[in-house]
Amino acid sequence: MALSVDDKKRIVADITSFANDSSSLVLADARGLNVSEANQLRSEGHKSNVKFVVVKNTLVKLAFKGTTYEGLDDYLTGPTMLGFSYDEPGAAAKILRKYSKSNENLTIKGLSVDGVHLEGSEIDKLASLPTFNEAISKIAGLLKAPLGKIASLMNEIPSKFARTLHGVKEQKG
Repeated sequence: MALSVDDKKRIVADITSFANDSSSLVLADARGLNVSEANQLRSEGHKSNVKFVVVKNTLVKLAFKGTTYEGLDDYLTGPTMLGFSYDEPGAAAKILRKYSKSNENLTIKGLSVDGVHLEGSEIDKLASLPTFNEAISKIAGLLKAPLGKIASLMNEIPSKFARTLHGVKEQKG
């Protein structure tokens, strides 16, 4: 069934909205995925605030005009699944990388973060990004180490002074 002009305009507006609100995009070749596999991906994406959609490439090209994803036309050939990440830039990449390792019907075509477009083979760069909570934990750990050393040094000064006084007291008898 052919889409009406109004349906096409609505789809373009939806994809433009997804593109403007997202932090990254992963494009995958969805050829060979059955409905249950696509639904499983969407379910996993929902848990990580990732939106997976399959839309006609011509509509996607129109929707991407004026967004940070403009210029991805080379990747929009054949059946393309779009994975928009909202909270964590690497969320869609992690899901699709994991799924593509166990399912040969899914191939990563390309990805984009902040207007930088990368080949699908570079998915590990995006998928290995830490989540917000992981990054905060790492920063807190880095900040904690010097503070711990300062605290132990500050604690050592009165202890050393007390040991010195005790030694002087024993010498004088």
